[in-house]
Amino acid sequence: MRVAMHQSQYLPWPPYFKKIAAVDRFVLMDSVQFQKNGVQNRNQVRNKQGAFWLTIPVSGKLEDHIADKRIADGSWASKHLKSLQAAYGRAPHWAEHQAALEALYQHSYATLGEANEAFIRFLLDVLAIDTPLVTLSSLGVAGAKSELVLNACKALDADCYVSGHGAADYLDQAAFDAAGIRIEFMASVPPVYPQGHADFIPGLSMIDMLMHQDPDAIRAYLED
Repeated sequence: MRVAMHQSQYLPWPPYFKKIAAVDRFVLMDSVQFQKNGVQNRNQVRNKQGAFWLTIPVSGKLEDHIADKRIADGSWASKHLKSLQAAYGRAPHWAEHQAALEALYQHSYATLGEANEAFIRFLLDVLAIDTPLVTLSSLGVAGAKSELVLNACKALDADCYVSGHGAADYLDQAAFDAAGIRIEFMASVPPVYPQGHADFIPGLSMIDMLMHQDPDAIRAYLED
């Protein structure tokens, strides 16, 4: 079984979903420490002026886990929906996703982990990615960094762990070898596609690609 995992994020970029599509099981790492100024509670989209951040406001301590990070202001959802409609209301695929997005943003979320998972599952559904998603908190494993990843792989009976190249420096290759789990590295390659503007801005949320590309083009990227 091929397993990948990544920290829970808000509206992740396309390579996040490319990795999910490449494995048999994906672990949403919700019970890890929240990173300030990261992309766990924010991501970028664009309008004709350029890229801008959509940020879920959070409160609490820096050491809080993503799953437990409280959302500080309930007005974020209506603001984000209005921003997306203003940015993509005339995009080719806005109309087909509008109702589902409105329903997502009308739901009440108490924690960042809850909100992130809802939006990730929405994107998995519309992208037709059927890889089962499990939360790290549901596996009941402990450890830090490489040990935590290895224990999660063991809990899922994985024989292959698919990792980003950024983890190469901290993964304990010998421990994985001893457990009979090979490590396979996968590059994070963002797609290039028409965005409806003269200039292309890389590294945006999957939402941007979803609004501008048809399902066949997205599927070709995910499966390449």
